[in-house]
Amino acid sequence: MVWLKQIIILFSLLFSANIFCEELTDDEQMYFNFIDFNNDNKISQSEIDQSIKIIFQLIDLNKDGFISKFEVNELKNITNALK
Repeated sequence: MVWLKQIIILFSLLFSANIFCEELTDDEQMYFNFIDFNNDNKISQSEIDQSIKIIFQLIDLNKDGFISKFEVNELKNITNALK
């Protein structure tokens, strides 16, 4: 679940105020590397899609193909516990 938090943070960092910096921070580089599945120093649409599928699978605790309010609350509890 820790890497789920990392994926979420990566997406938020992509849209942060730091977007105009020319270099990535250490944390941003770590998150970038985590999403860059094939290590080509580029994140493709396919890699983003894979990340989203992984996130969905992790949140869908009962594997019914849907995310319920209960599952969202469980995700919030896990995220808060990791802080």
